[in-house]
Parts: sequence; structure tokens; C-alpha cells
Amino acid sequence: MISIIIPTLNEQNNILNTIKQFDNYKKKYNIEIIISDSKSIDSTVEISKKIADKVVVYDGLDKCNISKARNFGAKFSSNEILIFLDADISITKFDLFFNTIYNRFIDTNLVAVSPHITVNPNLENMMDKIVHSIILIISNTMNYLGFGYSRGGCQIVKKEYFNLIGGYNENYVAGEDVDLFRRIRRYGETSILNNINVFESPRRYRRLGYLNVLFLWFMNWLFIVLFKKTFSSSW
Repeated sequence: MISIIIPTLNEQNNILNTIKQFDNYKKKYNIEIIISDSKSIDSTVEISKKIADKVVVYDGLDKCNISKARNFGAKFSSNEILIFLDADISITKFDLFFNTIYNRFIDTNLVAVSPHITVNPNLENMMDKIVHSIILIISNTMNYLGFGYSRGGCQIVKKEYFNLIGGYNENYVAGEDVDLFRRIRRYGETSILNNINVFESPRRYRRLGYLNVLFLWFMNWLFIVLFKKTFSSSW
């Protein structure tokens, strides 16, 4: 029923825990785990092959960005619900997570949803809480107004409509997550599942700082809307 697609690039320090967190729930909720690797040079692929259901390595001659990695993994999915999950995302309330997907998503006019993404509580500071609360308000408002908006750390999509729009735009190295929700919105509703929290690593925020990250998020969104290209040349 559910295919979880995890794009990776040199994620040997995270991927084991990210995959194994689903061990006790795979049979219960009919889950397959697909690792879509972008030619890692560390041990990501070797680790993944021991525990994931499928491990695929991008076979194009060009450089693999996040959009290409997600689309490539989706080609090998066997199920009708696709969950695109970043390699640093953790879930704690698994039954709530999957039951909400089954009860509020599968047999409704929703075509794509996302949980509320926050920083891992063990690593979270006050700035993390403030920024992610603001992002949640923006996300809920944009979806309510019919524009479609979601962050890419955890996006849940019906495969039928994902295929209809051609998946993620592979020309976009950033902002591809928001663009997916904008385009898929023509086939139904999009929403944030506010009763579900998943947790991400703050590594990008610590490395770049929130001002830089928020600036890049906004500029990439603006460029995609106005010019159909990304502001960033890499992400």
C-alpha cells in the first residue's frame, strides 16, 4: 500500500536509523522502503542494501539532483501511496502517522499531504520553534487558499496523480517540493496534517543560518512562480 522513497547522497551516518525506525511497522502497514541513491562515495549504499527492500543508484550520466533522485526511486515503487522522506527525518508516533494517512488521505479528494516538520526535540532551540511555527502557518494558509505548499522533508502523494504531472520537475535543484504541490493541486486538494509531527535534523540551519535558509527558500519559490527556474544553482 505504501512505498517510502528516501533519496540519499553520502548519508552513511543517518541512513541506518532512518530505515530501521520502520522495522516494527512494515508488515502492519504494508510498507516497502526504497533507497534512491545519487552515487554516494561513502557507505550509504552498502548499509542500505542490508536492510532496505530496494536500493537503486541513479544511472544517468548527468549530475543527480534531489528531484531526479526522488523520481528515479518512484519508478521502482510497487504501491499506490508514495512517501518521499529525507534521510534525516525521524517519526515517533508511527501508528498515528500511518492511521492518519489511511483514514484522512486514501479515500478522500486529497492528492498530496505533508505532516508538520519540526526540528528533533533533542536538538531544538527557541529559534527553531519560532521559525517552524511560522512555516506551519504559511503552509496551512497557502493550502487553504488553494495554492498548494509543502516542504520536501516528508511529502505524501497519490502515485496516480504524481505520474499524471510527471513527478518532480528535474530542472529544479530547489523549490521542487513546493512546485510539486502547486502542480498536483489541479487534480484535488493538498493539505498539512497538523496532528502529525515528524522531526528533522537542524544541520542545514546550523551550517547556513536561518536568515540564509529563509532567503533561499523565498527566492527559489519566487523564481519558480515568476520565471519557472530556480534562484539557486545547487542545494
